[in-house]
Amino acid sequence: MTEVERTLDREIELLMSAVNLVASGGAPSTTVAGLRLAEAAMVIVRPRAEARGLILEALWGPDEWTCDVRVRRPPTE
Repeated sequence: MTEVERTLDREIELLMSAVNLVASGGAPSTTVAGLRLAEAAMVIVRPRAEARGLILEALWGPDEWTCDVRVRRPPTE
């Protein structure tokens, strides 16, 4: 397994943990910070998050080398 594959697997694991935390009601939202392969990880995790009624938001920093991802519930109206 390459370093890129290991990094992607770890970032997917981190995002899924965040999805599980918010979906379980343990937090209204949470942010996973400093992801290097956020876009690729979000492609895999987003359908799982949406199936649980959650939103993933990419929060790019000024350097655009890393990305934070917020996991939250949609606003209630």
